[in-house]
Amino acid sequence: MVGKMTLLNEQSSWTETSKGTDCEQYPTLKQIIPSQTCFSCDVCCRFLDQQSHLAPIFTKEEFDKAIQAGLSADLFQNSRDGSSRQIRLKPYRDLFICPAFDPDTQQCTIYEHRPLDCQIYPLAIMRDVDGQKVVLGIDPICPFAEAEIQTPFFQHYVDHISSFLESEIIVNRIAQNRDLIGCFQENVVVVRQLTRLTEKVVAKIAPPTDPC
Repeated sequence: MVGKMTLLNEQSSWTETSKGTDCEQYPTLKQIIPSQTCFSCDVCCRFLDQQSHLAPIFTKEEFDKAIQAGLSADLFQNSRDGSSRQIRLKPYRDLFICPAFDPDTQQCTIYEHRPLDCQIYPLAIMRDVDGQKVVLGIDPICPFAEAEIQTPFFQHYVDHISSFLESEIIVNRIAQNRDLIGCFQENVVVVRQLTRLTEKVVAKIAPPTDPC
């Protein structure tokens, strides 16, 4: 039962990223959704539009790891913030999929190196409807989120991710890669305001009239 599940990412694992002579630590979250749920899902990693603004965003460090894991640099395009990169979606049947996703196995080929944008799903970082605040939302299209959104277990997870995203190291990371903050989505359920992140980047994020 979900209520008795252990929160897998209660302790975040940490990886080191070198920047010149300095070394910063970036947390890597683990997925809480059971593998059998993900493998039977037909939602994640699939998109209706090849130019979807929801395609995963990679920071420079995440991009480098993805290349080392076997993805080609040609699969990425520069993002509007000038720092991050967005993966190019490829056609698959009547949809478009992330090129790191293997539809035959239902698995991500770079799972251990997937970006923060993917790690926190079905949660999403986005602007509010007025574009003045950064908020955390839940994508109800995810079957697990839809079923568990009201449970104490899932709410505890939301609190955990919210605190994680408001930590200094992650606030700075997102501020340097502002396209990680998505456009407002009407179908996404807003669950938390990210106050520290708002204070850090609100003057720098693109206005809501920008194309998404």
